[in-house]
Amino acid sequence: FFHRPAAAQHLPARRRRLAMGAEQSTLDVQRVGYHVLQVQPRSPGSDAGLVAFFDFIVAANGAPLVNDDGSSADFVAVLRDNVDTPVMLVVYNTRAESTREVALVPSTQWGGKGLAGISIRFCSFEHANEHVWHVLDVYEKSPAAAAGLESRTDYIVGTPDLVFNDSEDFFALIGQNLGKPLRLYVYNTASDAVRTVTITPNNDWGGHGCLGCDVGYGYLHRIPRAETNPELLRARQPLTPGEHKLHPLMVPGHDGYVAGAQQQQQQQ
Repeated sequence: FFHRPAAAQHLPARRRRLAMGAEQSTLDVQRVGYHVLQVQPRSPGSDAGLVAFFDFIVAANGAPLVNDDGSSADFVAVLRDNVDTPVMLVVYNTRAESTREVALVPSTQWGGKGLAGISIRFCSFEHANEHVWHVLDVYEKSPAAAAGLESRTDYIVGTPDLVFNDSEDFFALIGQNLGKPLRLYVYNTASDAVRTVTITPNNDWGGHGCLGCDVGYGYLHRIPRAETNPELLRARQPLTPGEHKLHPLMVPGHDGYVAGAQQQQQQQ
């Protein structure tokens, strides 16, 4: 029921150290932000042009959203303190591999939950697009079919409770949840959107495997780089006169963005 390339089966587990002072690598500390998992329609986040799964919010009102020890700054507090006031966000898009600055106006009146209408979690954006599982074939009357997974255009990118960091994470998650409803974040290339899917893995549906679908993992099964999404195209284009300039210290590069932030703080 799983299509796992042989190379993926032998990949070493990718170990991540916790933020423990000198043991935490500088790169891991730098390349983190608030991962935008979902954006509600007609929400402040939608109005700001945030893109689910591919966008990471790395700074707000000129301040990095990561502390010196690698822990997350309180982004929710920033939103609370600026209701009905534009908050300038620096957003790194992993698909366009570039940053842009957007204005988000937190609101209690937009008609949905939260001040921004987005689901976020703090994590690293290094290799963010690599740990995805491509849904290949979905078999009739299977748990995958019942959950609405779509062949070829769906990519399983995570769960509300787990960040995928290794090739085996998804398979371990399925094995630990046999017979239990499991929520998955799924990106679809046709709709260019992330949705939440609930699937119940089981071996009693009448076919092979507990999901009833084949999945691919690895270089050939990563989300394709598309240039048709207007938000992603805009993220790659230079800003026009009158638009806000990119925050110069927050442009991720080989050395990350924290060093630049520290340099500006010294200048101030």
